[in-house]
Amino acid sequence: MNIEILKDFGLTKNEISIFLILIKKGALSATEIAKGTGLNRPYVYYALERLLEKGYISEIKIKGKKNFRAVELNQIVALEEHKVDILKTLKLELENLQKIGSEDVSVEVLKGKYVIKNIFKKVISEIKPKDEILYIGIDEEKMEIIEPIYLRKILDYFKENKITERMIIKKYGRVLEYAKTTEYKFIDNGLIGNTAKIIYQDVVIELIYGEPVYAIVMRNKHLSETEKKQFEVFWKLAKK
Repeated sequence: MNIEILKDFGLTKNEISIFLILIKKGALSATEIAKGTGLNRPYVYYALERLLEKGYISEIKIKGKKNFRAVELNQIVALEEHKVDILKTLKLELENLQKIGSEDVSVEVLKGKYVIKNIFKKVISEIKPKDEILYIGIDEEKMEIIEPIYLRKILDYFKENKITERMIIKKYGRVLEYAKTTEYKFIDNGLIGNTAKIIYQDVVIELIYGEPVYAIVMRNKHLSETEKKQFEVFWKLAKK
């Protein structure tokens, strides 16, 4: 059985190990999963949260104790088919962008383990003092894991240059205490998927979390203005 294909669907090696043991043995506690996979418990808890977010497992109570089990395989197939539908929709939107009058549209697709750092570099090279950056769906915990040093560097740069950020994240999402120029608001998890959006100047960046991380960088004034208006709608809905 080729389990490596699960990596293409955004699961890490250890998440795959946890998912497979739940497939084989049914509902298990975090302690039992740790023993069965040989992973340490702190990582097991972290990986379980990620698998819950991705829709591959569910949480149940057995005799009052928290257990986890794999969801029905048909549900997973339906979930991945839904992702394909989203990508098809995005493809159509990108194609429509290319038809906007005579205005130029620049589209660039990036992928790999250095995507986040390259996005940070791009932002720093283009952003101007006192500019504002808007975010929807950024997962600060993932950002810290992927690029902890560079994340602090860019936030220090923002502080020095009075660049402000407004960020809409999932309810109970991680807030960075050292992000001194960032204002956070929270929105229901169901309104934000496993993607994120960065908007500044005439640039819109779509991030798709997974293994690898993908980024779609679009430069178009009409698009960015539309995305900024949509952001303001979400900003009013979000809670502090």
